[in-house]
Amino acid sequence: MSQTFMLEPDIIAATENVMPDLNNDLVLAKNFLKQQSGATGDTLYDHLVDVVHKILSQKPPDVVDNFEQYSWQVKQEKFRPNFDLLNDIYLAPPQLALIRRMDEMFRLLASKNQKMEDVGEEEQELDLEEESMRPRIADIIEHNYYFRECGYGLSEQECYAVYVALNMLGIKEPVATVRFFGKIFGTKANYYVAEADLTIEELDRRIREFEMKDMPGEGEGGEEDRPQEMKEQKEMMGEGEGKEEKPKEPVPPKLPPIPVSTWQPPSPIPVERPGQGVNKKVYYVCNQPGEPWVCLPDVTPNQIRVARLWVRCMTGDLDAEVITFPPFEGMERNYLRAQIARIQAATSVSPQGFYTFGSGEEEEDIDLEEGAGDLAFNPNPFYQGHTLKDLVDSNLTYWVHHGRHILKQGRTIWWNPNAGMDEAIEEEEDEGIPPIEPETGPSLFSPLSEDSRLEGQNAWTARISSTLVPDRAVAILRSNVWPGAVAYSTTGKKSECLYVGWGLKNQPPNFSPLQLPRPQEEYVIGPEVMEMADPTFADEEAYRIAYLPPPPPVMHGEGEGEDLPEEEEEEDEE
Repeated sequence: MSQTFMLEPDIIAATENVMPDLNNDLVLAKNFLKQQSGATGDTLYDHLVDVVHKILSQKPPDVVDNFEQYSWQVKQEKFRPNFDLLNDIYLAPPQLALIRRMDEMFRLLASKNQKMEDVGEEEQELDLEEESMRPRIADIIEHNYYFRECGYGLSEQECYAVYVALNMLGIKEPVATVRFFGKIFGTKANYYVAEADLTIEELDRRIREFEMKDMPGEGEGGEEDRPQEMKEQKEMMGEGEGKEEKPKEPVPPKLPPIPVSTWQPPSPIPVERPGQGVNKKVYYVCNQPGEPWVCLPDVTPNQIRVARLWVRCMTGDLDAEVITFPPFEGMERNYLRAQIARIQAATSVSPQGFYTFGSGEEEEDIDLEEGAGDLAFNPNPFYQGHTLKDLVDSNLTYWVHHGRHILKQGRTIWWNPNAGMDEAIEEEEDEGIPPIEPETGPSLFSPLSEDSRLEGQNAWTARISSTLVPDRAVAILRSNVWPGAVAYSTTGKKSECLYVGWGLKNQPPNFSPLQLPRPQEEYVIGPEVMEMADPTFADEEAYRIAYLPPPPPVMHGEGEGEDLPEEEEEEDEE
């Protein structure tokens, strides 16, 4: 009996006269190519697939001559550590530019931390002294944790990127404190907004520039008048030289003088200087974390007043035109700054006692003397917190405003438009114009219970983050006037505000924008300027007959007196 199970497959096929099977041969060949190498663990089959794929994707010329080189490149790429994940991944140019900026931002902070670890003890003491002068960055990661507990805030990745971007802002810009204000959505791009306080040196420089804008340069009026004087002198000289040669021209008729408008625009409301009122804080914005921060300009009272009259979404472009009625002075960066000022004034809230008046710094004490109403305040070191029951009370007596109220003028400190006129009236001792009552608004630290109510609801809604674990719960406050504005407070000493929204105020259902005014009349309509209807033929004929000249009078002469009796006789005969 033959033992066929011990022979090779080809010998079996030869002895049994079996026809060769193509599929079986392919399987056997493929299994042979898939044998793994003991050194690298790779197979010839996978290597040939990668080489063919590389050749077909690149389609180089003369593949036969460079086949060994492509095989070597495939092996080199496969066994090289893949430290650069962007090597074989296609990214759009905007995404690639953003990633490079983020990489630069992270590398800079990593190098600073490595530098702190490598320096000695003496240098570390010097760095600690310098660190006291560095800007204070608010811990947005910790605040965002509490906001996320309440269902608001940013994602973890986005929050960390914003935190690193705020540190970059503190390094590159002359700021003393930096805080994340919020995120404002746009139709094309979003705005990340950072709120900052300038350093004393930078604030003094901006105040000097602000004061220099209102001081005209010396000699400007004389230079403007000189060309006119030279022109008049040339005309006089030309008239004297060519007086005889100039032909006589007919004198035109004397026309009445052109009417001059007596209307005078109201005096502009002065802008509050940097570091005071609505311009006390400085705001920086960017479209993505990692992009350069752009400082927004100071806001003017007129911009705030006009921004209250209409509704417009942001586009994400700071240089976009703002075409509205009434016309807005400035671009979208100015409109964004005006909306931020309104949001900050209305939604900056904190628990009662969290802030207190007064400071030991000289700069803020000067502000107290310069203008009442622009009071300085700082965190209260003796604040002990409130219970959750008090914080979520519907009366909201334990929450207060720490944002300065903006008056109808567009300022936080009222300005008297008749200040100069009142002085002149006092000198002349006349009655003159009656004095204007100054505008007043809610004072600092006024409770939220005094806010005006909306239709059927309060201006703020308070609730607790969780009822399952009250000991670890957080009190959250949501604004109904500015949707997207929230504030949280723990039972301890932590509280913060955040805005994430479209930058628009809640509007009633029957809101309608301001309409264009009616065109003004050029002149008073009366019979002397109205056109008359053309008369008809019958009217003209009646007018002609009515105004015909009278017939000439009859002259009584000698011949005429004799003829009259004869005519009468002839009539009698008939």
